[in-house]
Amino acid sequence: PALPFLRATEALLERTQLEKELMEARKKGGVVEKRDDGQAWRKLPIQERLTHSLIHGISEFVDTDTEEARAEIVDKLGLKPLNVIEGPLMEGMNVVGDLFGSGKMFLPQVIKSARVMKKAVAYLLPFMEEEKKQALIAKVVTPPH
Repeated sequence: PALPFLRATEALLERTQLEKELMEARKKGGVVEKRDDGQAWRKLPIQERLTHSLIHGISEFVDTDTEEARAEIVDKLGLKPLNVIEGPLMEGMNVVGDLFGSGKMFLPQVIKSARVMKKAVAYLLPFMEEEKKQALIAKVVTPPH
């Protein structure tokens, strides 16, 4: 169960988003655009989905998306799991930093983004540990000449 202040933060962020949408609607002459089901972003390419998750603090799909990025970067490109962190995840966090720096994102939202990043890194840790073990075994098996 979430701590009470975390629930309050979630409620505040949801209310802020609603007020922002209403303000935009008033600017357009009071016409409220049809809201999507909130899942349209799931059809975006993996980099954009990870960035969206980080910006909006959505951790629900982060394991699935991180695995997709890992499969693409490690399996298809032959790179290391660390490249997932240094590539798409850091690119998303850079966007978060830019939004925060420009005043378009506030500390509670940045904290949510950091939690999503932490969850993605935690997903990748076993893969990085396995890679370390394989590198160690390769050094032990192959004696120096």
